[in-house]
Amino acid sequence: MALDRLARAVTVTAICSTPYFRMFNRQLMEETVFTDAVRPSDLPAPPKDAIRIVRACSIAAIDSRDLAGLVANDPVLTAELLRVTNSAYFGFVSQVKSVARAVTVLGNRALRNLVLCIAMRDALRKDAIPGFDIDAYWEDALRRAVSARSLAGLAGLDGDECFTVGLLQDFGLLVLLHLMPEQVEHWGALATATPEQRRELEIELFHTTHDEVGLTLARSWDLPADLAMAMGYHHDGPPEDVEPQAEVLCRVAICADWMAAVYRCSDKRFAIQHARTLLAENFNASGEQTDYLLQQVSESVADAATAMGLRVGEQISFDAVLREANLRLAEENLSYQELNWRLEKALAERDHIAAELRYELELAREVQKSLLPGSDNSMPGIAGLNLSAKAVSGDFYDYFAVSEGRIAFCLADVSGKGMHAALLMAKAASLFRCLGKGVHDPGKLLGMLNREIAETAIRGMFVTMLAGVIDQVSGRVTLANAGHLPAVHMGCAAVIAEYPANGPPLGITADCKYSNETFELLGGCLYLFTDGLLEARVGDHRLEQAGLVRLVKENAHLQIAERARAIAGAVRTADGVVEDDLTLLIIEDTGAYGKR
Repeated sequence: MALDRLARAVTVTAICSTPYFRMFNRQLMEETVFTDAVRPSDLPAPPKDAIRIVRACSIAAIDSRDLAGLVANDPVLTAELLRVTNSAYFGFVSQVKSVARAVTVLGNRALRNLVLCIAMRDALRKDAIPGFDIDAYWEDALRRAVSARSLAGLAGLDGDECFTVGLLQDFGLLVLLHLMPEQVEHWGALATATPEQRRELEIELFHTTHDEVGLTLARSWDLPADLAMAMGYHHDGPPEDVEPQAEVLCRVAICADWMAAVYRCSDKRFAIQHARTLLAENFNASGEQTDYLLQQVSESVADAATAMGLRVGEQISFDAVLREANLRLAEENLSYQELNWRLEKALAERDHIAAELRYELELAREVQKSLLPGSDNSMPGIAGLNLSAKAVSGDFYDYFAVSEGRIAFCLADVSGKGMHAALLMAKAASLFRCLGKGVHDPGKLLGMLNREIAETAIRGMFVTMLAGVIDQVSGRVTLANAGHLPAVHMGCAAVIAEYPANGPPLGITADCKYSNETFELLGGCLYLFTDGLLEARVGDHRLEQAGLVRLVKENAHLQIAERARAIAGAVRTADGVVEDDLTLLIIEDTGAYGKR
């Protein structure tokens, strides 16, 4: 079948559709698609007598009597030629009643153009493409034709020649629909697209374009070179070595395509602006001139249709097109304003919510700070600090006196960060302070805390905690570790001991027991800290425990509170930010310290 052969051939065409291969692609179309893939009988063709007349008109020395004889050979063509010649649209001064008179009045070039227009109009029967409204196609072609004719004065060309170019320049699309009638269903999208959008859609549907097909047809029918150039190059522009008149005809065809698009494409506002730009660039037309020419298009289509024996519907005026374009612009502006209003409203709501959230976070921060030992609760031999990576922290520490010379203390880290961790931190801190005043055994206290937290903890959340009691008179410490980092016992110049976890974190399982470690500080210090301290960056490296020991040694001469601040300051960024919640608690042997 012809369609199968065309499908195989146009696959090659699709490969070579880039601008670089455009000239090669056109030649390939001519040699492959229309010679090897499709028989000439598959393609529509003007009547042979019409082609003979068109070719004869190109012979400068031909006698008018010989031309008249050629025309008279086809009675139907003769009748149509006389009717078109005498139409109001083409407007000859006196009525033409004979072929000989028509040939004399028209001249070779005008005769050629009129015969070609009539022949191309009749190349396809009205029922040649099933389901296709061919009158709609010709109405669109007439808009291009009258648009091109209106540009003749600006271009310095013959009006009838420009009309012919406009009428024929998209004939390749009609041929494509004739060869692939299954694509007729896309005619609506093709008709309402801009020229460039339509061309892209043609590539998608046919794997070639109407201008490529048009150029090949024009050459195979041996049409005049300037008409062939306009049919084939009214999108990309002609080659550099083309004749000047053919080059101007191409520019006329380009502008006419967009002028017609003003009346048929969906985005009329864009088409109007683009038509004004093209006419200014190609023919130095002002915006007022372009609008006047566009107005003439709608007023001329009906007369041109009568002259050419075509049927068209009622034509929309350019004023109506402008109103439609302005209405769309107003609707778009309204939508834009509404969008801006909604955006402003959303931003205001966001700011309001953010302000409320900041206020709530500030309250949460204040509540959390109240759970930590304040400056008015300072005790000799013990100091701590807490730095939060966010508004609220999941770390905490605490200490308070439980009897004469004895202090209970703890340091803990809640899994995760943010508000949920802060809430669990608040619960754990409250339980420690409440239960720790009555239970002075750290292991037993951790077991009680574990049961309370396990009953209500959110799945996957837990608390690591170090809890202990120090007798400041003897320097004896009793310590229990629930899944936390080891506490580090430091002497004057080295680590004396570490006390790792002896049970899982709090909240994982309800039935857990925690044992105690009892030892004496022996004039040293006990350092409790969260992982935020060990994982903090100092330069290009993480601090880790070796770095912490180094910081402790470097700052050992400082008072305990100053020492804690110096260690924390070494791992903070220049703007005081920490990557993770960081908590440090230092416990000193005050008894041994006082004897020195």
